[in-house]
Amino acid sequence: MCRLGGIVLSDRPRTVKKYEQITEDLLMTLVNMEDALGGDGNSLTFHYPNGEYRIIKEHRKVNRLFSRFNEIRQNLMDGAIIVQMHARLSTCGPSKYHENMHPFVHGPIIGCHNGQIQDKYIWKSLEKMNITPYSTTDSEAMFALMSVYSPTLRPGGMQEVLDELDGTYAITAVTQDQPNMLFMVAGDNPLCYWNNKKAGELWYASTPSLLPETLNIPTKKVKKEYTYGKNKGKTYTTRVRNIVELEEGQALYIRSHRKKVTLEKQEFEVWGSYYSSWRTGWDTDFDGYYEDEDGYGIYGMTEQERAYYGKLAEDN
Repeated sequence: MCRLGGIVLSDRPRTVKKYEQITEDLLMTLVNMEDALGGDGNSLTFHYPNGEYRIIKEHRKVNRLFSRFNEIRQNLMDGAIIVQMHARLSTCGPSKYHENMHPFVHGPIIGCHNGQIQDKYIWKSLEKMNITPYSTTDSEAMFALMSVYSPTLRPGGMQEVLDELDGTYAITAVTQDQPNMLFMVAGDNPLCYWNNKKAGELWYASTPSLLPETLNIPTKKVKKEYTYGKNKGKTYTTRVRNIVELEEGQALYIRSHRKKVTLEKQEFEVWGSYYSSWRTGWDTDFDGYYEDEDGYGIYGMTEQERAYYGKLAEDN
């Protein structure tokens, strides 16, 4: 399990001081992402209007990236309009080999994933098209699929891709065919965002707590329910930051324009693997990577789960 975060910027001019603030906020978001569920490496991917991109990967702790502050700021000042970030908690493939770290790149697709999927059958089908993995990480398979079935990330093709995914996921991706657009979809795992229309910035992360307080996100009133004590079942009013959380199957196409950032909402049919209905995407009791008799990796189940479902198959 990992964490996602980043920003989409309008293509308007900004001062050096503003870029310094954005750099600081990106790094603080990464700190929160690593603290929440990471520790096996962090990355930033900078996307430009002409389709070019630059990737910074660091397999050690996030504090190592503070020494690259000027490099990060310069990448922003050079005209980056989208930044994808990923904090990794590895379940397979050591991060010291940077090919195992996000983002994964296949064809025009550059993307990040939070979750675990079973990639065996995906790679078997893609090998018929001479598409093979370059890492030992399950996540890579979904972006290879996108490069074949949804190189533009449009809904029709993306539904085909999601139909093939067996496991848990939240996904962000950019295509070089439309480099001013970030696609994000929440499956079993969460995503949220805050759209700062005045500044022409949209910030996103896996969960609201990852977005730093330095963003000064305004608050809103919400009603909540007491879950215990003498007031259990009663409602009360409180204030929370005005952050939008995506529900399962909800997606956004976020586009950078000269003066603003626009959102296009989309709903997808999604489903988890047959074991994820009782084992949530945030379960940390995960024993990692297994190989079947063909040498293909299987991800997402503990040894106990595999034994349970193996017996279930035999009984039926």
